[in-house]
This record gives sequence, C-alpha cells and structure tokens, in this order.
Amino acid sequence: MPLLFTIAYYALDAVIYLLIATAILSWFPIDPRNRWVRLLHTVTEPILHPIRALVPPIGGFSLDILIAVLLLGVIQRVFLRALTS
Repeated sequence: MPLLFTIAYYALDAVIYLLIATAILSWFPIDPRNRWVRLLHTVTEPILHPIRALVPPIGGFSLDILIAVLLLGVIQRVFLRALTS
C-alpha cells in the first residue's frame, strides 16, 4: 500500500509542476497548435475546467490554477501523512 501512495504523491507533484508551467506559458504569446502546448493543455484542462466553471475570473485574473495547485497540495499532504503513518 505505501508504494501506491508514493506513486500517487509523485504523480500529484508532476501535475502541480505542469499546472505551474501552464500558468507561466499563459504569459507569453505561444502558438496553441504547438504539440507540447496541446499536450500540456490536454493534461491540465480536465483539472482546470471544473474550477473555471465554479470560480469566475476576478478583475480579469483567473484563479483556477492557483486553486488547483492548493487543492492538489492538500491532497498531496494527505498522501504524505498516509505514507508516514
């Protein structure tokens, strides 16, 4: 069982880094047809879309990535606590 929690912990870590990469790339004019950008959006969009549906942009700023990183961080701490106990 600890191996499963370890894999889930590191998978969440990877998703958090991908979300941060999505946020950074959103600051630059990058071709959305680029295969790496499409791959990044394919991975992160299922996480971000439900959050965007619940939380509208505030003052032109979208908080969906920040909320997703915080929620995944909480889930990651649960896995970490399960690993240490």
